[in-house]
Amino acid sequence: MKFISGVVATILIIIIIGLIIIYSGWYDVSAANKPTGFERWLFGTTMDNSVEKHSKDLAAPNLESPDKIKEGFVHYNEMCLECHGAPGENESELEKGLNPKPPDLSNSAQDMSPEELFWVIKNGIKMTGMPAWGKTHSDDKIWSIVAFIEKLPGMTGVQYDSLQSISKPEEEHE
Repeated sequence: MKFISGVVATILIIIIIGLIIIYSGWYDVSAANKPTGFERWLFGTTMDNSVEKHSKDLAAPNLESPDKIKEGFVHYNEMCLECHGAPGENESELEKGLNPKPPDLSNSAQDMSPEELFWVIKNGIKMTGMPAWGKTHSDDKIWSIVAFIEKLPGMTGVQYDSLQSISKPEEEHE
């Protein structure tokens, strides 16, 4: 009985401390400060496991179609470039102010499966600035973005820039 009383008392103390932190304003939510190692671990591990769980039943279509990759480039260039950057480009002003930093997809895209990338693009990530593009884009358009992102690792700045000249004009883009 003493053990159970001790456990209950410990849980109550943790709850009280948590409420004090929440209501005191002590915890700094400023994006200007880097997250602690614990925060990076907590949120990163939670995100990784959530994305893995929620994307496990998805099946990627063929992502090798040049037209799909080209369409994905157009969408990426319009919607993703400002935060995620492109090969050979410096960090944008917007990207510099985001915390957590959005991943540089030319380096980190291979860390996620196409299905995981699709799920993140479609559903977004809470409290990171990553929007849920599934509210405005069809699954097919999102898969085209994934097709392009799959090509980013290893792409040079010159290769990225060359895609500008072959992409369809903006007035054709929906």
